[in-house]
Amino acid sequence: MAIHLVNKWAFLSAVSLSVTACSIVDKSDDYQLSQSNDKVLIVPEGSVTAKDSLVIPHEDEISNISQKAEFSTPVIPESYQPLADLTVSWEDNLMWIETPLDVETSRIVVKNFLASLYGEGNPIDITSDSEIVSVPMGAQDQGALLSLYYNITRLYPDQTVYRLPIESNAVGTKVGFQHRSISKDQNKVVSYGDWLSPNNTDENYAIALQLLSAFSRESLGKSSDDTENEQIWMSNNGRYVLKLNGNANESDVASLVEDSDLYLISRNPLELAFVTEGEITKVGDIKPLTLPSTTEGGEDIVLLNLRYRNLNGVSWQKRVYPVDLVQRSEGLFVEIDTSATEQPDVVSYRIMSALKK
Repeated sequence: MAIHLVNKWAFLSAVSLSVTACSIVDKSDDYQLSQSNDKVLIVPEGSVTAKDSLVIPHEDEISNISQKAEFSTPVIPESYQPLADLTVSWEDNLMWIETPLDVETSRIVVKNFLASLYGEGNPIDITSDSEIVSVPMGAQDQGALLSLYYNITRLYPDQTVYRLPIESNAVGTKVGFQHRSISKDQNKVVSYGDWLSPNNTDENYAIALQLLSAFSRESLGKSSDDTENEQIWMSNNGRYVLKLNGNANESDVASLVEDSDLYLISRNPLELAFVTEGEITKVGDIKPLTLPSTTEGGEDIVLLNLRYRNLNGVSWQKRVYPVDLVQRSEGLFVEIDTSATEQPDVVSYRIMSALKK
């Protein structure tokens, strides 16, 4: 009985759907029979006349291509920016920068520098007449999910505090720069590291160069050494270049390398390095895979002798750097290709500082 009712309902449903489908009129082509409306719209007296037109924003400011005018070559934006030649010295665990700026202006540069590192908020923890100390930096933008991860695992990331002592001298101002790490263990007990110089790692050196560049730009025109031919400039990609006099050639650059602490690897094409040619790492050189010694003072245990298939991971000290002479509207520059290194700006600054000596 139940099966008979089910079959009956199924039959009635099929018949209903068929009848419904047959009663639907296809009007997909009705648009072809449509006609435009020629009736005039009657509007109240005094109304603005309706006008159907294409509106182009700022149409009057668009150049008229029908009028012929003399072609002018677009001006190339400046690719290199000059930097003031400031004295940089190292003392204990401090990097010192001497600038002709007064103390108040130097303090403003320091505050702007810390603000650029920290982002939104107040980056200064301690400020006095002799120094400025930043708040711990490095985890303020970690996000909600990462904060939750740290709170669950209790593996908190290290943060960094920057200290910048400021002193007045006969030239202008002397600004120092150092940093230290702040660690937090699983019990949230905070421990402070020693104050270190920024040249302990390339990452910290890169931050120190940002401070040096900021002071160099502000000091431009106030330093007596700004008119030298051999002057360090900065390119638009953050690398450092060396400006030469307009009559220099590749032979002069080669002599400049030979007179410095660097090593000239090739004259054609021009290449230099921080070490001798025999110490440079090349593709195919043997790379021993070692384990640390189990005894104090013992030699490492060699497991395998591998060969370099590429130069990925090779330290910046053992690389070869191509040298190029670039003529710009600002002058003639020595440009070094350091793009293969982890910190191209740091390596380019080290090379230019060595060439300038």
